[in-house]
Amino acid sequence: MEHLKVHLFAWYSLTFNADLSRAVVFDTIFGPVFCLFDFFVRILGPAFLLGVIGLTTSVVVIYYAYLLPVIREYSTPWVAFHLITAHWLLINIVFHYFKVAFTSPGLAPQETNVEDLKSGKYTLCKKCIRIKPPRSHHCSICKRCVLKMDHHCPWINNCVGHFNHRYFISFCFFMCLGTIYVTVTSRNLFIKHFFHDLNYRLVSSFNVSNGKNATLLMSKLILDKLHLKNLNHKEDGASESEHNSILYVFILCSAVTLALGALTGWHCNLIGRGETSIEWHSNKEEARIYRKQGLVFRNPYDFGVWNNWRILLGLVERRSWLRVLLPSVHPPYGDGLKWPPPPESAARNKERKLHIV
Repeated sequence: MEHLKVHLFAWYSLTFNADLSRAVVFDTIFGPVFCLFDFFVRILGPAFLLGVIGLTTSVVVIYYAYLLPVIREYSTPWVAFHLITAHWLLINIVFHYFKVAFTSPGLAPQETNVEDLKSGKYTLCKKCIRIKPPRSHHCSICKRCVLKMDHHCPWINNCVGHFNHRYFISFCFFMCLGTIYVTVTSRNLFIKHFFHDLNYRLVSSFNVSNGKNATLLMSKLILDKLHLKNLNHKEDGASESEHNSILYVFILCSAVTLALGALTGWHCNLIGRGETSIEWHSNKEEARIYRKQGLVFRNPYDFGVWNNWRILLGLVERRSWLRVLLPSVHPPYGDGLKWPPPPESAARNKERKLHIV
């Protein structure tokens, strides 16, 4: 027994790693799966990009072809409201999408300063052998270290980092507003085309209280919808193309509103806390370690909700909110290498300390 304990202790000593954690074990086991996933995301990136452009274009075409003629029947103030709102959203969506897709997120400096490494100011990336400023991370898909990396987004075929983070959240916000607008605008047409058909009018002739009849009725309705049978949209003067387009645009925009709305809300919460998606995971682990030691972890990059948003949106040096509501190419606050608080915030903190003294 003692002999076995000695062997086990020797094996444990040889394999012991103070930095070992569940995350490290998980990454090691599923490393090949992650590599395969990264490969496919890298290869399919352009297809995702073209897919977003194609879907957005289809919604715009349907809006002009089938929704705008209906809107023109409204009163003049409502027509003006729709035209201004729709084109304001469209311009912002197109602008911010192309900016987030084709703007570099910011890369770690190529030159390696030994003094910075010795002082502990920066660390060294073990994968690309470059200095790694605070909040930087190596993207396994792009094969580069990105400044304040949030995540790699396949829908833009690019990383979201320091220099295009504002474009990303602005695109998500305006796309959500756009899909909500199209969903609300097409709602009445959708109800007319989806429900006001021959099959729907047959519902009253069925005894739906009977479970068997209700099941048969719903099955028939779904099959007829899929095969476009027994519809009366032609009776109303609508073509099959218009009918399909109205159903398509309403369902697509409703689904995007729910999915993208949840994603946007999640990212807005992170921005308000001064975190990126990657930092959210690492900070949770840090907080857990601190709690074990009876300490409280505080995010060093959290300057308060208001200042966190100002940093992201670049609303410093008296910049107007119009730069957020309208397309703007102004840079974010800071260089992505250092993370001081906004100048106005730092000045207020200094005044507060002087007042206390």
